[in-house]
Amino acid sequence: QGDFERASAQLGTASRLRRQRLDCMRDRAEDGEADVPSLLSRLYGEVMGGLSRAAPASMPEKDFTDLVAYSVRYCTRQLPKDSIELGELELCLSLTLEYSALVQHAVQNYQEAMGYFQEALILRTMHVGKNSLDVGSLHFNMGVVYDDLQRFDQAVSRYHESLRIRLDHLNNSSGSGNDDLEESVLLTLKCLGHVYKQSSDYDNSVACYVKVLQIMNQRFHQLRGEADRFDQQGLRLPIAVPVPTYIFEEMKGSKESPGNNSWKSHFQSMNKKELCHHFEPRTQPKKGMSKLKKELIKIHSHIVDLIHEKKQHSWDNQSVSSTRSTRSRLASSSLLLSSLKCSIKSGDVFEAALMRSSFALGKMRLEQMRYDDAAGSLETALRAKWVLDPASSSDSDSEASYRSLTSRKPPMRSTDEDDPGEGQIYYGLGVTNAALDDHERAVRCFLTALRYLRRTSVDSLEIARTLFDAATSYYYLCNFEQAISLWEECLRILSKYETPTKNDGVDGDTSAAKEALSPKDSSTKSSNYRRGVVLYCLVLAKSAIGFDNETSSLLNNAQTLLSSCNDKVILAYMEFMTGMFLSHAASQVPTRLRSITKISPAGVTLNEGLSWKDMCKSSLTLFEQVKNECWFDPMESLEDTEEVRHLPLSGHLCFKTGEVYELTGSAESALNSYMDAANFYRIACGDDNMYVASVLHRMGLVCS
Repeated sequence: QGDFERASAQLGTASRLRRQRLDCMRDRAEDGEADVPSLLSRLYGEVMGGLSRAAPASMPEKDFTDLVAYSVRYCTRQLPKDSIELGELELCLSLTLEYSALVQHAVQNYQEAMGYFQEALILRTMHVGKNSLDVGSLHFNMGVVYDDLQRFDQAVSRYHESLRIRLDHLNNSSGSGNDDLEESVLLTLKCLGHVYKQSSDYDNSVACYVKVLQIMNQRFHQLRGEADRFDQQGLRLPIAVPVPTYIFEEMKGSKESPGNNSWKSHFQSMNKKELCHHFEPRTQPKKGMSKLKKELIKIHSHIVDLIHEKKQHSWDNQSVSSTRSTRSRLASSSLLLSSLKCSIKSGDVFEAALMRSSFALGKMRLEQMRYDDAAGSLETALRAKWVLDPASSSDSDSEASYRSLTSRKPPMRSTDEDDPGEGQIYYGLGVTNAALDDHERAVRCFLTALRYLRRTSVDSLEIARTLFDAATSYYYLCNFEQAISLWEECLRILSKYETPTKNDGVDGDTSAAKEALSPKDSSTKSSNYRRGVVLYCLVLAKSAIGFDNETSSLLNNAQTLLSSCNDKVILAYMEFMTGMFLSHAASQVPTRLRSITKISPAGVTLNEGLSWKDMCKSSLTLFEQVKNECWFDPMESLEDTEEVRHLPLSGHLCFKTGEVYELTGSAESALNSYMDAANFYRIACGDDNMYVASVLHRMGLVCS
């Protein structure tokens, strides 16, 4: 309750009473020891009087009497209970003294608190041993007091002793239920790292925080579960799926005019990467993951800041005395520094720690959609990687870089998410720039990542994920042909992992491909979903160029692969594309042939299939179904991210609905739909754009 004065008085009274009780018990124990000789004489006489005739003839009398005397002495010492009560009372006094010390520490009476802790430590060690957790807790509390007194050497000594005890118990324990013990170890390491930082011993401070990461990462890896290399390369981020769009005929006409790129700005103002749908068929994160990530962000940030301070400290040419004091402290944490060096394969251990923590921070900032912060962290990781391997630089095609890469050992089969390669870092930078709608820079990063990845693997899942995101950036740059090429390459690799043959594999090893193919249904579904998403993206890019039967067939395949998917948004996207294909097919039928024309999977025919009216009706039905799932309500706040994500698609839905009504001769319904489309387009990108102009043009034609 914060009433420290009252608590101090009550604890002081408790200590005084327990001390008095101890003094009485000790005096009585001494009196008992003084009476032992007379008691032994009396008992000896009585025993000898009754047992002298029973003494065995073979045993000398002296030996017999000594044996009896020893037995009587032993029994008399066992009879009093004061010794047991004395030990219990000393433990109680130790606890009272510990609480008194905590109270004195709270009111900043540090010297008095240290005295109480010291006495409590002596009593506790006598009865529970120097390696007990209670003794470790007292050492920790004494370290805190020395820390507050800025007596850092003594604080380090106490923290180290506490850490030794707690780590021994943690390492010797097995099974679950060690969360409290693990938390105490983490707290000790954090406090130790803080003291080292205060004394400008950055090396040991970094070593402490890296040890914290090692412990926390074990729990983090358990909570986040397993992931294949496609997701690992993707930084465990969901797949960013472009929203369906529509390109007007006048925009397609501009595409055919050399040097006329004005239509691209209108397309890009309507279609932004931040509006992508995040396709993630995996399960929800486990309980405690969010809190653990926040803690990890703090620790990674501490490590990055410490290493930057360490560099600045060395640049400032610190004094010789400061250097000597730092070196004297290094020996006290040699075990932590040794473990840090063992965890780094090669190069400067602190530069490697900077690279790992910066990369981890970049990944977590991406999850939080803090893209500017993510870019800064990932660039720091890349610079640290260059320091570790100077030949590995942005000039990835140089001869030195080639020798560096070809001289390395063969890569591990699974991506190391905590020790990234250049391909992973460049991929992360590509994702960051794409999220900021800087797709030109994103493409450069993705292509650089591909060059690194292809030097260590062939047709791997890492390459497939990088190809997918590179194609997405090309799509937003309106380079649909290049986007199609990369998505087709991605689909080829994913299909290879779906149905491996004896000649398939990674780098000639079929086991790697077989590992990607799990017999479990969930793994098969995940593979199908990925291929379905890539097919959907191919349909987007191909339809931006023109509608044809091949594109329609790809859409049917995508719907088949994603049929069991629970993601209603992606299913709605494909319904919209199906409605677009139907309405386009209906618009291509001359008026005089509408009564006899039908459409089938093979295309427009005169035989079996949907009639022209059924085509129009089916289109309207599909568009209404999409509205139920993906609709932006203009009356809602624009700050609702999920609602805003559907804004462009809502405009396209209204426009395509108006087109179908116009085809069927429902002028009033067509005008109403066109008016809604124009309003959506104005909200999305203002009045001065091709989308609004095209809708107003169609409205003028209908009115005329």
